[in-house]
Amino acid sequence: MSINEIHNQKILELIQSNKCDLSNANISELGTNILNYKNIEELILSENKLTTLPKDLGKLNNLKWLILSDNLLSKIPSSICKLINLEGLFLSGNNLTKIPKNIINLKKLKWLALSENDNLVLNISQKSWIENLRLNGCKILY
Repeated sequence: MSINEIHNQKILELIQSNKCDLSNANISELGTNILNYKNIEELILSENKLTTLPKDLGKLNNLKWLILSDNLLSKIPSSICKLINLEGLFLSGNNLTKIPKNIINLKKLKWLALSENDNLVLNISQKSWIENLRLNGCKILY
C-alpha cells in the first residue's frame, strides 16, 4: 500500500491541521505527493513498512516533528538536514547504519530518538552534536 491509497479523509486532515498521522497504516512507500503539502508541521509515519523516503523530504521546511520510528529504513535522505525548524526527530527501531553527516545542522531539536538501530555508527562530529544537544536540554534516546 502506498500513501496514494490512503483514504481522502486523511488528506483533508493533513491540509486542515498541519498534521499528518499515518502511523500504523501499513504503508510501504511514501510517494512524492507528500511534498506538495508544504504546510505540514507534524509528519507521523511510525509503525509502517517504509524502506525508503523521498529524497526531497527536506523541502517540507515547516516540519517541526518527523516521526519515522519502527519502519524498515536503512538510510535517510541527506535533504533531512535542511529541516532546520525540526524540534523532534524519531528514527528508533529501524535498520540505520549511518545518518547524514550534515544532520549536525539541526540545532533546534528538543527530542532525538536513535535507539534500536543496532548497527548505527556515528562520526565524531555527530557524537559531539548529540552531546551539545543534550547540554541544551534535548531529550535523547540513543
